[in-house]
Amino acid sequence: MSTPLAVTQELLFRYFAGNATTFEKQQIDTWMREEANRESFYACLDVYEHRHHQFQADAGEALERHRERIRNNGVVPAPVFRRRFPWKLTSVAAAVALVATGFLFREKLLFRKYTTGFGETRRLTLSDGSRVILNANSELKEPRFALGDTARRVYLSGEADFSVVHTPDDRRLVVKTVDGMEVVVLGTEFTVYDRHHSSRVVLRQGKVELRYREGTSFRKVILRPGELVRVKPKQELVRVERTPAPEKYRAWSEDRFVFEETSLREIVGLFEDNYGVTLEIRDPELADWTISGSFTAHNGQELLELLVEASSLKFTQTGNHILITKPTK
Repeated sequence: MSTPLAVTQELLFRYFAGNATTFEKQQIDTWMREEANRESFYACLDVYEHRHHQFQADAGEALERHRERIRNNGVVPAPVFRRRFPWKLTSVAAAVALVATGFLFREKLLFRKYTTGFGETRRLTLSDGSRVILNANSELKEPRFALGDTARRVYLSGEADFSVVHTPDDRRLVVKTVDGMEVVVLGTEFTVYDRHHSSRVVLRQGKVELRYREGTSFRKVILRPGELVRVKPKQELVRVERTPAPEKYRAWSEDRFVFEETSLREIVGLFEDNYGVTLEIRDPELADWTISGSFTAHNGQELLELLVEASSLKFTQTGNHILITKPTK
């Protein structure tokens, strides 16, 4: 009776490269029958792909090879090559559907995904112990595996506040945004805002390195406590500035909103991003009105009523559309 072979990362890499022996392939087939092992399989596949960019893995094809090998007692039939006709739209649509299904399945295996809806915030702890508060209408993805990676990476769309712990192995945390901006830290506290109209990083404690795109090249800037950097949508650095109260940029995590000479035009964007509500201001002069103050509100309706009352404005609401007008004399 043969001794079961340990399925290691090195063995899987040989398998992906097509260099595994028949015996090794059979052992991997048996190992893959355990659902818990499939996550490790896809994690190793992800690492292999990053190291061998010319390799284009087909998860569906790989899984079918496993099944075929099992059905035929380890013998895989020779592939049959068929002439392909690009104008057969049905075949193309089926292929696209299979690729999309495989991608979603692999995405679920490789990442833990945290999301919030409009008007919702969420507190969570990453696998390394770092704490995150995710603002409304946002998404954070954390890799389930970090095989061979020298950094802890998370992927953010929206806005989140981070309190990062220092790990014994000194691995950095890298927060990557949709537009390719990266915030690199060891242990610190900061807030990242990344929406369709602008990006912003505010540092409260520690030190972070911000990497951003400028034209076709990448630049970086070091932030220190109390500094704020704003980045335009196309990753053009605007400026680094001091802020005497960096805490105000995370006030939303405590259901507070701090405005300092904030225009109604900017507040329109806040309601769209956080609550999925459209504020319409038809009067350009009114859109430039500014509001200052700290407001506590647990939802969008409360915030709207507080702002309107504080500025003596009027509003008419129809579903998720709200028209803001000047007070009548």
